[in-house]
Amino acid sequence: MPDIRIPKISQKAEYPVKRSTLELKVSGAGKLMSKREENLLFTVGNLRIAEVYVKAGDTVKKGQLLASLDTGDIESQIRRKEVESEKFQLDMKDSLRISDEGNAVMSRKQQLDIALLKEELADLRSKLNGTKLVAPFAGTIVSFTAEKGDNTIGYEKIGQIADINSLIVAVQFSSSDLEKIAPGMESMVGINAAGDYAGSLKRLPLTTEEPKDGEKSLDLYTLIDLPKLPAGAANGTPLTASVIVERRKDVLTIPLAALRKQNSRNYVLVSNADGSKGEVDVEIGVQTSTEVEIIKGLEEGQKVVGK
Repeated sequence: MPDIRIPKISQKAEYPVKRSTLELKVSGAGKLMSKREENLLFTVGNLRIAEVYVKAGDTVKKGQLLASLDTGDIESQIRRKEVESEKFQLDMKDSLRISDEGNAVMSRKQQLDIALLKEELADLRSKLNGTKLVAPFAGTIVSFTAEKGDNTIGYEKIGQIADINSLIVAVQFSSSDLEKIAPGMESMVGINAAGDYAGSLKRLPLTTEEPKDGEKSLDLYTLIDLPKLPAGAANGTPLTASVIVERRKDVLTIPLAALRKQNSRNYVLVSNADGSKGEVDVEIGVQTSTEVEIIKGLEEGQKVVGK
């Protein structure tokens, strides 16, 4: 007669009740972004783009010409106004040589005409300066959408420049998590295969309104300072980050896998020294994704059974 093998009953894991430090965290995702970025635009409208000298990805120096507009007759208008201004000034000098009342009135009118001409000249020179788009600082052209032949719209963004050598951790958190965090809180940043880096929360988002052009600026992100970035860190490198909202030191804890619930009741299954097991009600405190604080019901060193 063959032997009858009794199947083994699987033993559930037992965990010690121990003291540890619990950290409540909120997590988000983001990327490395330039600390310094600026939109590129022409201040004058209704002019044709004559030349474009850069494209996305180009490295430029401060003051470098990026694009220029067709100036039309702006330069000739300036020359005419300069001639008119000089003629008025000569006429006024002639009037001043004759000191009668009539010439005094004429001289005052000429002064007003000269003042108006100077204003018109200033406007024209400003418009001429606005036909040249130059780099506001040394950096990299992140985007540039304008093309030769396009007509400009004053103050409409046509590109973006960034200093990619000056980077900062930029993270987006959920709106509910943003209410829990504040500048100065400890943070941990994971940058791909480079590892984890401790940092400090520097600034919360300045706005939550998404831009119409789809390009997100630093204003939309929570910024985290790191003492040092890993070698090879580059603009746009993806990352994850967590912020420590609360830290509870030297508290009794058990794994979350050992906590049992029934309606509003919280309890555990305690494994006694004699092998017997019994249910014990517990009062719990803060919870993480893996552990839970025990305020009342258990003592350090006891063992609890996993579910």
